[in-house]
Amino acid sequence: MPPAEPLPAPPHTPGVRPAVGAAPSILICRPNTRLGNTVLMTPLVEEIEATLPGARVDILSACPAASEVFQGFPSVRRVHQLPFRGVRHPLRYLLTLRGVHRTRYDIILDPSPNSWTARFLTRWLDARMKIGFTQPRRRQGVDVSIPFEGAPRHMGAYPVYLLRRTVLDLDVDTARVDDARLSIRLSEAERAAGRGALEKLLGKGHSGPVVALATHATGAKRFPVEWWRGMGRKLLARLPAARLIEIRPPGGAASLPELPGYASHRIRQVAALIEAAGCFVCADSGLMHLGAATDALTVGLFKVTLPELYAPRRGRSCAVAARDEDPGAVAERVAQLLS
Repeated sequence: MPPAEPLPAPPHTPGVRPAVGAAPSILICRPNTRLGNTVLMTPLVEEIEATLPGARVDILSACPAASEVFQGFPSVRRVHQLPFRGVRHPLRYLLTLRGVHRTRYDIILDPSPNSWTARFLTRWLDARMKIGFTQPRRRQGVDVSIPFEGAPRHMGAYPVYLLRRTVLDLDVDTARVDDARLSIRLSEAERAAGRGALEKLLGKGHSGPVVALATHATGAKRFPVEWWRGMGRKLLARLPAARLIEIRPPGGAASLPELPGYASHRIRQVAALIEAAGCFVCADSGLMHLGAATDALTVGLFKVTLPELYAPRRGRSCAVAARDEDPGAVAERVAQLLS
């Protein structure tokens, strides 16, 4: 689809919202590689669709799964895919940016308060209006900005706050209403495929609650494999009818080979399986946010990161404080939620 003719630009001063029309073209500049940070952009796209239903959205991302994340959003026309490790693929990186630069957007949104790359690219790309947060060391590069102080803390909520305060021109109290919920918008066909995959794992007519576990996480967020085994034993002692399965990395390597396991390179297939299971327990990770973007009860385990920034956001999903020495407390909390 060819880019729309840009709207005539009225005069404006930084911090004052100019008119953008009912159907602006918007580029979300989030050149991040992580799945979790990409899924955390879905509340912003949902807010755009709800408040600017004619908007046409492009997304600049370095996450390999970004196209899958936004597949279910009709407003998203294109994901400009930067290479995962741009320094290793400089030509691809530059060619992608050159393609983005050829389009003059009505609005470029830089939704991250701390990304130097996003701000640099926002300054370089072409738009009638560039919007971002003001930080002491990042004052240049946008036309309209607001202080990050006062924004909701959760990473899924403050991009929505930025849109409401600038593009929608809402007052602070209204803009701060934190109703951001993650979403991957699975189709009915994808949900049916997820139910079929679960049935293949557990057999036809399986009964009792199903709890999917994912043991992998990065660095200090990870729990030892024996911790997961202990938590699983205690959970089954509380809920003998429950069935446990393992969500494995795309390569299929099992941490808990005694459990039925599922792996896929397609994140939407993984999301559909998690939703079919109905309950998902994992450490704070991109996979946690993927689970929280479905209708499954996602229990995120936190021991080093801050739940107010990263807690799973949808339905009954929640953050649970966890310790290496006490898997029983997590098992008890999951049992309570399932009861």
